[in-house]
Amino acid sequence: MYPFIKSSNILSRSNYYYFLLFLFFLNVGLSIFFSIGLFGTWKIFTNTSDSMLPTINRGSLSFVERQRSTSYDVGDIITYYTNIDNKEEIITHRIYKIGGNVYLTKGDNNEAIDPDVVRPRLIIGQVIGNIPYLGYWVSFLKSGLGNFILIIIP
Repeated sequence: MYPFIKSSNILSRSNYYYFLLFLFFLNVGLSIFFSIGLFGTWKIFTNTSDSMLPTINRGSLSFVERQRSTSYDVGDIITYYTNIDNKEEIITHRIYKIGGNVYLTKGDNNEAIDPDVVRPRLIIGQVIGNIPYLGYWVSFLKSGLGNFILIIIP
């Protein structure tokens, strides 16, 4: 009917379609994975500062596993809640000293010990591994543009 259009192009889908479909399902899977954690004991966080250089880079994904509060030792890297300027933040730092039932922490790239003590109830878990720079992708997925490209368009 239309001699300038090849019939094979009409019946087949482009590679862009399959790529966007792959990104859509990747986004859905990662969103579910990050929101509920892995097997209930692991959580994943994106590092947003350089305080743990050279051990953990900015933009890395940190895998955090919940531990018993008595199993943390000096030198362990922990992720915990803290208040900075009346706003709840999540920090990943190394345990510098243990005093009774509280922990003093310090970033590897910081010269001073953190001013606030960390109570066991504020600890999310111990960092058991990280993937450098993959956190930038996760941050993009969470952004408005990322959701638009990976959810609305497909």
